[in-house]
Amino acid sequence: MEETVEKRLERLEEKIDQILDLLQKEVRPNCKKMGDHIDFVENVYDNVKNPLGFICNKVNYFRAQDDNVKYTLENN
Repeated sequence: MEETVEKRLERLEEKIDQILDLLQKEVRPNCKKMGDHIDFVENVYDNVKNPLGFICNKVNYFRAQDDNVKYTLENN
């Protein structure tokens, strides 16, 4: 038994409405939470990268490794 074009269109519209509802109620809030978490991690990283790099360089210096080797937390 063939389904009419109108019925198929109605079913597709219902499915699209369900998807849009899910996006608004579930996905967007979770994306905002993830964005807030990423911002938090980046702020913490910005606050500790220089002191941590300084400590790593001093430890390596005292371990009598090659003085020309510098370790940084920055991407090169």
